[in-house]
Formats: sequence, C-alpha cells, structure tokens
Amino acid sequence: MNKINHYGVNSLVYGMLLQVKLHKMKRTQMILLLSPNEIRLIQMLDPQGTFSTYFDLTQISDIQQKEEPQLKIINQKGAYLKVYFESVFQLITFKEGLDYLIKEANRIQKQLDSYNQIWSSALKLITKSDLDMDNKLNFKEFLFMIGELQIEIQERKLIQIFEKNQKNNQLDEATLYRLLMDITRRHELKELYQKYSSKQEGLFEDPLQAMLMTDKDLQQFYKIEQGQADYQPKRKQYNFYDFQNLIFSEDNSIFQPKQVDQSQPITKYLINSSHNTYLERNQLTGESSCFAYQDAFKMGFKCVELDCWDGENGEPKVTHGHTLVNDIKFKDVIITVRDFAFYKDDNPAILSLEMHCCLKQQKRIAEILQSILGDMLFVIKDYKQARISTLHQLQRKVLVKYKADDQFLQEKLQLHSSTLFFAQSHDDMQFKTQEYDDHKHQANIKQFSQTLDDHSTKICRELLEITSLYAVSLKLDKQPELVWIVSSVSEDKIQDIIKKSHGKFFEYVENYFVRIYPLGLRFDSSNYDPFPSWSAGAQMVALNIQTKDLFMLQNYGMFLNSSYVLKANQDVKMNIHVRIISATNLVWEDEKRRQEEIVDPYIKIRVAGNHDDVSKSEKWRTEVVKDNGYHPIFNYQCSIQLRHAQQDVIYFQAYSYSILGDSLLGQYCLSPLNLRTGYRIVPLLNSHFKPLANCSVLVQIKIEY
Repeated sequence: MNKINHYGVNSLVYGMLLQVKLHKMKRTQMILLLSPNEIRLIQMLDPQGTFSTYFDLTQISDIQQKEEPQLKIINQKGAYLKVYFESVFQLITFKEGLDYLIKEANRIQKQLDSYNQIWSSALKLITKSDLDMDNKLNFKEFLFMIGELQIEIQERKLIQIFEKNQKNNQLDEATLYRLLMDITRRHELKELYQKYSSKQEGLFEDPLQAMLMTDKDLQQFYKIEQGQADYQPKRKQYNFYDFQNLIFSEDNSIFQPKQVDQSQPITKYLINSSHNTYLERNQLTGESSCFAYQDAFKMGFKCVELDCWDGENGEPKVTHGHTLVNDIKFKDVIITVRDFAFYKDDNPAILSLEMHCCLKQQKRIAEILQSILGDMLFVIKDYKQARISTLHQLQRKVLVKYKADDQFLQEKLQLHSSTLFFAQSHDDMQFKTQEYDDHKHQANIKQFSQTLDDHSTKICRELLEITSLYAVSLKLDKQPELVWIVSSVSEDKIQDIIKKSHGKFFEYVENYFVRIYPLGLRFDSSNYDPFPSWSAGAQMVALNIQTKDLFMLQNYGMFLNSSYVLKANQDVKMNIHVRIISATNLVWEDEKRRQEEIVDPYIKIRVAGNHDDVSKSEKWRTEVVKDNGYHPIFNYQCSIQLRHAQQDVIYFQAYSYSILGDSLLGQYCLSPLNLRTGYRIVPLLNSHFKPLANCSVLVQIKIEY
C-alpha cells in the first residue's frame, strides 16, 4: 500500500469529522470511523454523542464521485450516504482508505462465511445492537437484536431468557453467540444430517452434537441427494453446524451456470438489451448519469442506447431531448463503455445511437469512438459476407448501430441498385411486404429520404465507416444483400407484424437483427412483456433498465447465465418437482420498519415465457407463517410441467401478508435449464435486484425429462 492509502486507512481507523447526508435525512456533521469491535462496519457518530449508526462495508454496491468534492456511497438496498470534503486531496485520501477497507471487509466476510455463517452474522448483529458500545447487551439492546432478527417472541419469554443468562444485567458476547446458535439452528436439516452421519463421539444432551459426518458420508450425500458424484470434501469430519453451513452457502445456490455455444452467428442469439440506458428514473424528469451505464453493464446488459444531441463547445451530449432530464457528455459515456462493457462477460457490446446531432458534432462522435475504444471498435471488413460473424469472432468487440445511407452502402456493396430499402423513418420502421418495381422503389427511397431531411440531420460519412449495424426499415418480402443491418419496431406494432407476415418474420430473424423498443407513451418508464417478441425470435428486446418491475425480473432470469442466449431449435420438456422447505432472514427492506413490525411471510412460484406453459401453470404459493421472518418453515410441494422450457423462466417471490396489501421481501428468477437438483438455496434479491445478505429460501428440486 502506498503512503496516501496508509493515511486514508489510518484516518478512518481513528475517525474523520465530515459533513454527511444520510438517505432521507438532512446534511449534518458526523464522525466516521472503523468500528472498534467489527471491522466490516463503519460507525457514524454525532459529535455530541446523541446519535450513532453504521454502514456495512460488505453491502456497498457503488461509490460515485461528483464534480464537486463529494462522494455518494450506495448500498445494495439503494440507500445512500453523501460525504462532503473540504478539498480534492481529502476526498482522494478518504476514498483510497475506504476502497482498501471494503476489499478487506469482503475478504474477511468470505472467510468467516466459509468457516461459520452463524458466527459471521452474529458479530455484525451484536455490534449493531450494542448501542452504548460496551461489548455487552442490556435488555433494551437484546430486544433490539431480536427485532433485527424478525422473530416474534413474547416479551415474557424474552425476559426469562435474559434473566437466565445475564451477568450484572448484561449478556456477554460468548453468551449471545450461544443463544444465537440455538435460535439459528435449522431443525429441518436434522433428519437429513442423521441419515448420512455414521460417526458418534462423546456424550451430549443434544444427540446432534454427538453425531459427526465423515468426508465419505458427505460424498455419499452429494452423490445421492445433490447429483454431484465428483464432490470433494475439504476436511475429514463435519458436525451439524458445518453441514448446515454447507447447505446455506452461496456455493449451494439453485443456479447452475452452463457453457454457451459461441460458434453461431450472432443473429441466432437473444441479446440482453436496454432502452434509455442513461436514465436513473423516468424519462421526463429523471436524472441521467454514466453510473446508469455502469449499472447496466454490471447487470449484464449488452445493447445500450445513447440519445445523442448537440452539446456546448462542440462536445456532443447524451440526454432525453425536450425534457427536464440533465445532460452527460458523450465522451464520458464512451469511457464508461470502454471500462465496463465487458464487466460481466466478453460478449460483444452494441451501442444504439439515436442521432440528433449536426454534421460537425457527428464527426466529433466518430473521433471519440475511435480514439477511446481503439481496437475494441468492430469495423466491417467484408460488406459482402453471406453470414454475419459468430459470437466467438466478436468477443470483446463494440458494435455501433447508426442510420443507413443508400449511396454509401451501394458503394460498399458495389451495386447499381438495391433491395435493401436502407432509408428509414425517424425511429419507428415501416413494415412493407408488397413487391416494388424499379419506379416505385426509387419513389419510395426519395420519400423516405425526405422524411429523414425533415426530422433529422445529415448522415455523417465518418460515422458510417465505423458503423457495424445499419438501421433500416423492416422489409420481409425480399432478402437484403447486407447482413449487417438492424430494424427497430415499437412494442405496439410487433405482434401485428408477426401475425401478418405468415412465417416470414421467423425466417427473417434467422439472419437479420430486429430490435423492439418501448412505446413512447410510457412516460413512467414502465416495461412491457418481452416474451412474445423473444418467442418470435427478435434478438434485441429493449427494456427500461431503470424500472425494476416484474418484466425486468424476468429479463434478469432469462440472461442470468449469459448476456447472449442461443435461440433453441428444439423444445425441452421438463417435469420439475419443488419442495419449499424453509426460508432465512426475510426482513423488511426499510430498516426502521424492522423494529416496528414483524413480517408474516409466504413464498410463491410462477412461470413466465411460452404461452402454453404459462396457461397450464398454477399459482403456487405456501401458507403464511405468522410473525417469523427469520426462520419460517413451509414444507410446501408442487410440480411444474414445462413443454417449452427453453423459452421459460421460473421466478420465486417472498411476500409479507397484509390485509391492506402484501409487501415484497425478496425475489429471484432463472431459466429452468439452469436449475440444480437436490437441496439448494434460492438467493433472494431486493427490489433493486441486489443480493440480500444471508436471505434465502431452502428448496429441494427433482427433475424428470
């Protein structure tokens, strides 16, 4: 570590007095320091000693640096902390120290979780509950800890537990850990553990403590129950809590990654696509930022949209025109593309340029793309190639989508006339299936060119030279000479087009791209059902990433394995038998609400995708478990029959029941093709699609093909 990092770390260890603004609170002065008792937590203290709170270093999802000396620290629940600095040097010192402590906290978290999840969670929980910071909990602090666990225990019972275990009206760390061990024991695993345990040691009141599972026992369990014959234990024997730790570890997730065939032309794949990617909220008054592009790439989106407008000082900008949305520099967006486009995988990124710039600033855009992206930028070498390049050939390449120009492409293709119908209306492509003679063809080109002149600016030669996907009108009656084309259709027209094409649309999307985008009237940036377009073979079904609704959850599940999903030629039939056994740590997303109300959880499972599979599926849900979010037991069984599993996703949602309306606690979605059999955990996400710490549903999965 260099000197400035040492200084930054030491500053946080001993405390820094800074101006901060907590989420939904006023700006105030606070002391920020590394918790003396738990190095995964930063403590924030009011200088007068009237207020104290923590933020968890392992839960930080993003740190955003603004132009003025301030940082915005965002956690996985979307809550934020703004920190203001007196100088840029102070900001850099703080940030480098914080970056180091975050890295260390995540390393320690991983080590502790792999060793003992209960102890890992207990350390944080006890520290947060220790309001007077004396390393012990009084009865009031003990009640706070139980509230954080989201378990409804009668106060009379809590008084009895406290009185039985207290010393000088306090519970020490060792006692609290023992109590938490008892509370957090997963009794639903008892029979399974006993079934495979062959060794007994010592005399204990609790028979589970006397039983041990050998490495051979554990191998047998993984072979028979989990379908993993190649599992290699890491030690010679395991007690019950070791076994419980294995079951609830992230390595035992329900999701099974699979290799993607990269040998096919990229038109054979569905591509994770976004619309108005620059927006953080709605398209009328929302804020735009480069961090929205970062978030998109981190979520695995590969087709992103850039609305390009003339900016100040000859520098083009990205914004939503004629609205209250703020501007960001085009150059800054492309730097973000360079740094984050291949964050999740190396599959090609597609920049969909919606162009509103004058010719001069379009030339500047071409310069920026070439200078910043360099060799990442894919440029067509052979305009006459019969098939578009494969996914493998385009790894770590950035493709640019831009308006086509008839004269330019006819020159590249060495044609005197063309059936491409290159020109397009401003955004919504025209659907034509009738035949044209030469006269009508030329008249049509002239008409479309006039439309372009009326609604847009001139086309830039420099941009055309580095474009790899040329935007053209959708024509299904003739085969275009160029494979590097894409047609955009709005969500309200695509189904009518598919229906009237009599199968031509399905043939077309085997070799040419079609992009679907949301209706312009969705001012709230809501989403539409992507499955009808995916089922028809449309590759780019663009959704509003800033809106984390049910359709976005289904999109998450569709592309969880890869940002490019190969369109299957054969149906996959599956009978999936699911047993929802229990859940862990189902709590309110709002931390304040946790101390005021206990959840009444239930779990539901749904299928989305192929129309036949969805129509034949049931509305599966467990019973409601009253007043227990920490460890509800469900033992609910259902069977899911799929006949087109390659087109489907399965999603799990945890809710808290209320007569006034149920509240979402957590969610998860995946393709049935990625399901793992056996006893697995469903790792739940919050409303922002960020992982919820130690929050999962325990299921048993059996599959018949």
